[in-house]
Amino acid sequence: MANQLFDEVFNKASIYEMFFFNVKSVLIYPTLKELAKEPLYYRWINIANTNFADSADEQKTYEDNAPNHPEFCKIVAITYATLYAEKGTLKRYFKKIVSEDEIIVLTQFMDVLHQLSSEGSKSQPIFFPTFCGYNIISNDIPTLIKRFIVNREKFEQNNELPLILKRSLSIKPWESGIIDVMNVWKFNGFDYAPLMLIADFLGLKKTVDLLSQNELSKYYWENITEKPEETLEFMSLQSATQTNLVIQLINELRQL
Repeated sequence: MANQLFDEVFNKASIYEMFFFNVKSVLIYPTLKELAKEPLYYRWINIANTNFADSADEQKTYEDNAPNHPEFCKIVAITYATLYAEKGTLKRYFKKIVSEDEIIVLTQFMDVLHQLSSEGSKSQPIFFPTFCGYNIISNDIPTLIKRFIVNREKFEQNNELPLILKRSLSIKPWESGIIDVMNVWKFNGFDYAPLMLIADFLGLKKTVDLLSQNELSKYYWENITEKPEETLEFMSLQSATQTNLVIQLINELRQL
Protein backbone atom coordinates (compact mmCIF):
# COMPACT_ATOMS: atom_id res chain seq x y z
CA MET A 1 0.00 0.00 0.00
CA ALA A 2 2.78 2.42 0.89
CA ASN A 3 4.33 1.68 -2.51
CA GLN A 4 1.61 3.80 -4.14
CA LEU A 5 2.78 6.81 -2.16
CA PHE A 6 6.41 6.36 -3.12
CA ASP A 7 5.48 5.74 -6.76
CA GLU A 8 4.21 9.30 -6.79
CA VAL A 9 7.05 10.76 -4.71
CA PHE A 10 9.71 9.24 -6.98
CA ASN A 11 7.88 10.20 -10.18
CA LYS A 12 9.78 13.13 -11.74
CA ALA A 13 6.64 14.55 -13.38
CA SER A 14 4.28 14.33 -10.41
CA ILE A 15 5.76 17.42 -8.76
CA TYR A 16 3.91 19.53 -11.33
CA GLU A 17 0.61 18.07 -10.12
CA MET A 18 1.15 18.99 -6.48
CA PHE A 19 -0.40 21.80 -4.47
CA PHE A 20 2.02 22.75 -1.70
CA PHE A 21 0.67 24.62 1.32
CA ASN A 22 1.28 25.44 4.96
CA VAL A 23 -0.95 26.83 7.70
CA LYS A 24 0.31 28.88 10.66
CA SER A 25 -1.93 29.48 13.65
CA VAL A 26 -1.63 31.16 17.05
CA LEU A 27 -3.66 31.20 20.23
CA ILE A 28 -6.85 33.25 19.98
CA TYR A 29 -6.36 34.36 23.57
CA PRO A 30 -2.73 34.72 24.68
CA THR A 31 -3.47 34.34 28.38
CA LEU A 32 -5.68 32.14 30.52
CA LYS A 33 -7.17 35.29 32.05
CA GLU A 34 -8.53 36.31 28.65
CA LEU A 35 -9.66 32.79 27.82
CA ALA A 36 -11.55 32.71 31.14
CA LYS A 37 -14.19 34.99 29.58
CA GLU A 38 -15.17 32.18 27.19
CA PRO A 39 -16.89 28.81 27.76
CA LEU A 40 -13.84 27.12 26.21
CA TYR A 41 -11.87 28.04 29.31
CA TYR A 42 -13.47 25.19 31.26
CA ARG A 43 -12.76 22.77 28.42
CA TRP A 44 -9.09 23.78 28.51
CA ILE A 45 -8.90 23.39 32.29
CA ASN A 46 -10.26 19.88 31.87
CA ILE A 47 -7.62 19.08 29.24
CA ALA A 48 -4.87 20.56 31.41
CA ASN A 49 -5.96 18.68 34.52
CA THR A 50 -6.14 15.42 32.57
CA ASN A 51 -2.89 15.68 30.62
CA PHE A 52 -0.68 18.14 32.49
CA ALA A 53 -1.66 17.73 36.12
CA ASP A 54 1.97 17.82 37.26
CA SER A 55 2.56 21.31 35.90
CA ALA A 56 2.52 24.07 38.51
CA ASP A 57 2.49 26.96 36.02
CA GLU A 58 -0.98 27.06 34.48
CA GLN A 59 -0.17 29.92 32.09
CA LYS A 60 2.96 28.20 30.75
CA THR A 61 1.05 24.94 30.34
CA TYR A 62 -1.54 26.83 28.32
CA GLU A 63 1.04 28.63 26.16
CA ASP A 64 3.00 25.44 25.51
CA ASN A 65 0.14 23.07 24.73
CA ALA A 66 -3.05 24.87 23.71
CA PRO A 67 -1.51 25.93 20.34
CA ASN A 68 -1.70 22.25 19.37
CA HIS A 69 -5.51 22.39 19.57
CA PRO A 70 -7.28 24.22 16.69
CA GLU A 71 -10.23 24.91 19.00
CA PHE A 72 -8.08 27.43 20.90
CA CYS A 73 -6.30 28.94 17.89
CA LYS A 74 -6.82 31.19 14.92
CA ILE A 75 -5.11 31.01 11.53
CA VAL A 76 -2.97 34.05 10.69
CA ALA A 77 -0.87 32.89 7.74
CA ILE A 78 -1.14 30.46 4.85
CA THR A 79 1.31 29.95 2.01
CA TYR A 80 0.60 27.91 -1.09
CA ALA A 81 2.55 27.11 -4.23
CA THR A 82 2.44 25.21 -7.51
CA LEU A 83 5.31 24.38 -9.84
CA TYR A 84 5.80 24.47 -13.58
CA ALA A 85 8.62 23.91 -16.05
CA GLU A 86 10.04 26.72 -18.14
CA LYS A 87 12.87 25.97 -20.59
CA GLY A 88 13.89 22.97 -18.52
CA THR A 89 13.92 24.94 -15.25
CA LEU A 90 11.64 24.36 -12.27
CA LYS A 91 9.60 27.51 -11.64
CA ARG A 92 7.25 28.35 -8.78
CA TYR A 93 3.98 30.19 -8.42
CA PHE A 94 4.11 31.30 -4.80
CA LYS A 95 1.37 33.07 -2.84
CA LYS A 96 1.33 34.25 0.78
CA ILE A 97 -1.81 35.18 2.75
CA VAL A 98 -1.42 36.83 6.15
CA SER A 99 -3.66 38.90 8.41
CA GLU A 100 -4.64 39.41 12.03
CA ASP A 101 -8.18 38.74 10.83
CA GLU A 102 -8.64 34.98 10.46
CA ILE A 103 -11.68 35.46 8.21
CA ILE A 104 -9.56 37.29 5.63
CA VAL A 105 -7.00 34.48 5.57
CA LEU A 106 -9.62 31.74 5.44
CA THR A 107 -11.74 33.46 2.78
CA GLN A 108 -8.84 33.99 0.40
CA PHE A 109 -7.52 30.45 0.78
CA MET A 110 -10.94 28.80 0.61
CA ASP A 111 -11.60 30.72 -2.62
CA VAL A 112 -8.47 29.09 -4.07
CA LEU A 113 -9.60 25.65 -2.90
CA HIS A 114 -13.07 26.22 -4.38
CA GLN A 115 -11.44 27.04 -7.71
CA LEU A 116 -9.44 23.83 -7.53
CA SER A 117 -12.69 21.99 -6.75
CA SER A 118 -14.66 23.35 -9.70
CA GLU A 119 -12.34 23.28 -12.68
CA GLY A 120 -13.77 20.76 -15.11
CA SER A 121 -16.64 20.13 -17.49
CA LYS A 122 -19.15 17.46 -18.43
CA SER A 123 -16.72 16.02 -20.97
CA GLN A 124 -13.66 16.37 -18.74
CA PRO A 125 -13.87 15.57 -15.03
CA ILE A 126 -12.24 17.70 -12.35
CA PHE A 127 -8.51 17.20 -11.92
CA PHE A 128 -7.56 17.38 -8.28
CA PRO A 129 -3.94 18.27 -7.54
CA THR A 130 -2.12 16.37 -4.83
CA PHE A 131 -1.94 18.17 -1.49
CA CYS A 132 1.64 18.29 -0.28
CA GLY A 133 3.14 19.60 2.95
CA TYR A 134 4.69 18.68 6.27
CA ASN A 135 2.34 17.29 8.95
CA ILE A 136 -0.68 18.35 6.91
CA ILE A 137 -2.65 15.18 7.70
CA SER A 138 -2.50 15.67 11.47
CA ASN A 139 -2.31 19.47 11.61
CA ASP A 140 -2.94 21.69 8.59
CA ILE A 141 -5.99 19.97 7.09
CA PRO A 142 -7.87 19.44 10.38
CA THR A 143 -7.00 23.00 11.46
CA LEU A 144 -8.38 24.40 8.21
CA ILE A 145 -11.60 22.41 8.49
CA LYS A 146 -12.23 23.14 12.18
CA ARG A 147 -11.53 26.85 11.79
CA PHE A 148 -13.81 26.93 8.74
CA ILE A 149 -16.61 25.24 10.65
CA VAL A 150 -16.48 27.64 13.60
CA ASN A 151 -16.33 30.68 11.27
CA ARG A 152 -18.71 29.42 8.62
CA GLU A 153 -21.51 31.90 9.32
CA LYS A 154 -19.09 34.81 8.84
CA PHE A 155 -18.46 33.97 5.19
CA GLU A 156 -20.37 36.41 2.99
CA GLN A 157 -20.57 34.10 -0.01
CA ASN A 158 -19.57 30.45 -0.37
CA ASN A 159 -19.79 28.91 3.08
CA GLU A 160 -19.55 25.29 1.96
CA LEU A 161 -16.42 23.28 2.55
CA PRO A 162 -14.44 23.00 -0.72
CA LEU A 163 -14.78 19.61 -2.39
CA ILE A 164 -11.02 19.10 -2.47
CA LEU A 165 -10.93 19.36 1.34
CA LYS A 166 -13.83 16.92 1.73
CA ARG A 167 -12.02 14.57 -0.62
CA SER A 168 -8.85 14.74 1.47
CA LEU A 169 -10.69 13.18 4.42
CA SER A 170 -11.46 9.99 2.51
CA ILE A 171 -8.01 9.50 0.99
CA LYS A 172 -5.78 6.91 2.62
CA PRO A 173 -2.30 8.20 3.52
CA TRP A 174 -0.65 6.05 0.85
CA GLU A 175 -3.05 6.95 -1.96
CA SER A 176 -2.64 9.66 -4.56
CA GLY A 177 -4.17 12.86 -3.24
CA ILE A 178 -2.10 13.71 -0.17
CA ILE A 179 1.64 13.59 0.33
CA ASP A 180 2.66 14.33 3.89
CA VAL A 181 6.45 14.48 3.87
CA MET A 182 6.52 13.78 7.61
CA ASN A 183 5.29 10.28 6.73
CA VAL A 184 7.37 10.05 3.56
CA TRP A 185 10.62 10.72 5.43
CA LYS A 186 9.98 7.68 7.64
CA PHE A 187 10.53 5.45 4.56
CA ASN A 188 8.30 2.83 6.19
CA GLY A 189 10.18 3.21 9.47
CA PHE A 190 8.72 4.39 12.76
CA ASP A 191 10.54 7.58 13.79
CA TYR A 192 9.21 11.00 12.84
CA ALA A 193 11.82 13.66 12.05
CA PRO A 194 11.24 17.40 12.56
CA LEU A 195 11.36 19.33 9.30
CA MET A 196 14.33 21.37 10.54
CA LEU A 197 16.28 18.14 11.11
CA ILE A 198 15.50 17.01 7.57
CA ALA A 199 16.45 20.44 6.19
CA ASP A 200 19.81 20.55 7.95
CA PHE A 201 20.52 16.90 7.17
CA LEU A 202 20.02 17.52 3.44
CA GLY A 203 21.41 21.05 3.42
CA LEU A 204 18.16 22.56 2.14
CA LYS A 205 18.07 26.34 1.70
CA LYS A 206 16.12 28.33 4.26
CA THR A 207 15.74 31.99 5.21
CA VAL A 208 14.94 31.39 8.87
CA ASP A 209 14.72 28.47 11.27
CA LEU A 210 11.18 27.30 11.85
CA LEU A 211 9.64 27.89 15.26
CA SER A 212 7.37 25.39 16.96
CA GLN A 213 3.66 26.20 17.18
CA ASN A 214 3.88 27.36 20.77
CA GLU A 215 7.01 29.45 20.09
CA LEU A 216 5.33 31.06 17.10
CA SER A 217 2.20 31.87 19.08
CA LYS A 218 4.27 33.40 21.86
CA TYR A 219 6.24 35.52 19.36
CA TYR A 220 3.03 36.71 17.74
CA TRP A 221 1.38 37.90 20.93
CA GLU A 222 4.55 39.50 22.29
CA ASN A 223 4.94 41.64 19.17
CA ILE A 224 1.67 42.10 17.28
CA THR A 225 0.50 45.17 19.20
CA GLU A 226 3.67 47.24 18.94
CA LYS A 227 5.02 45.88 15.63
CA PRO A 228 2.05 44.58 13.62
CA GLU A 229 3.58 44.78 10.13
CA GLU A 230 6.88 43.23 11.21
CA THR A 231 5.10 40.51 13.14
CA LEU A 232 2.82 39.55 10.25
CA GLU A 233 5.78 39.56 7.88
CA PHE A 234 7.61 37.16 10.17
CA MET A 235 4.56 34.88 10.38
CA SER A 236 4.33 34.90 6.60
CA LEU A 237 8.06 34.16 6.32
CA GLN A 238 7.71 31.19 8.65
CA SER A 239 4.91 29.77 6.53
CA ALA A 240 6.72 30.45 3.25
CA THR A 241 9.93 28.89 4.55
CA GLN A 242 8.13 25.69 5.51
CA THR A 243 6.42 25.46 2.13
CA ASN A 244 9.71 26.10 0.36
CA LEU A 245 11.50 23.40 2.37
CA VAL A 246 8.84 20.87 1.42
CA ILE A 247 9.21 21.78 -2.25
CA GLN A 248 12.96 21.33 -2.04
CA LEU A 249 12.57 17.97 -0.29
CA ILE A 250 10.12 16.63 -2.88
CA ASN A 251 12.43 17.87 -5.64
CA GLU A 252 15.31 15.96 -4.04
CA LEU A 253 13.30 12.76 -3.72
CA ARG A 254 12.03 12.78 -7.29
CA GLN A 255 15.64 12.66 -8.51
CA LEU A 256 16.18 9.24 -6.89
